[in-house]
Amino acid sequence: MSSSGRALVTGASRGIGRAVAEALAAEGWDVLGTCRSPRRLPAAERVPGVTYLPLDLKSERGIEAFVRAAGDVDLLVNNAGESPVGPAEEIPIRKIREHFQVNFFGPARLVQALLPGMRARRRGMVVFIGSIRGEAPTPFSSIYSASKAAQKSFGECLRLELLGTGVRVAVVAPWYVRTGAQQELVMRKKSPYAEAVESVRRTRDRMISNGQDPRVVARAVLRLAKSRNPAPFTVIGKPLLTFLIRHAPRRLLARGMARVTGMRPVSC
Repeated sequence: MSSSGRALVTGASRGIGRAVAEALAAEGWDVLGTCRSPRRLPAAERVPGVTYLPLDLKSERGIEAFVRAAGDVDLLVNNAGESPVGPAEEIPIRKIREHFQVNFFGPARLVQALLPGMRARRRGMVVFIGSIRGEAPTPFSSIYSASKAAQKSFGECLRLELLGTGVRVAVVAPWYVRTGAQQELVMRKKSPYAEAVESVRRTRDRMISNGQDPRVVARAVLRLAKSRNPAPFTVIGKPLLTFLIRHAPRRLLARGMARVTGMRPVSC
């Protein structure tokens, strides 16, 4: 696929989404970038060549209005998402539904809306920005990890369904990236998990601050967009740890992830 056409990047106001939008615009793509409130986006944070449109993935009505107005898209980069932190036992079910709406159901609806046009033109691509946490057990990230695992499975099944149509699908799973995104803490007052959550959260904050530059992910997206037969699933960073995650016994992996993430025993 040539580096031209119309691209839609969700969550394009910061972090990975901004880096992807900037990289695509530099390659000559006509880029639509979404964020919740483009009017509030300072001029200094806007990428030249990117048209910013409002999209709140929590609003089903907003999504439907957006897809009616978006028009044809040749490359969809489903990047926008949320990363709540908290004990699975204590996260209200309404919050779980809300986060799945943003991380899974919203992106799936965008795919449904844009695929018919791609198939009719016999060209196009869908890229999901996933996470290694969809592959590895991570304490207090159960909702985020589950939504990213669902997204990965959805993308891999979709790829098979689109064989022969000219539409390609790829999932990108970075390790920790310096995005600056806030991670919502969802936990009851006086929770028995409080100390363990704070320990894991401090470790995660450190990993994020020392993580990869978002432009590394953007370059990977560009490579995939240019490929006639892109890899179905691409992990970015830490190849040895990725190998261990995929091949180590799950019991050993769980112990290792508990240690790496700074998990402490929970006080009952």
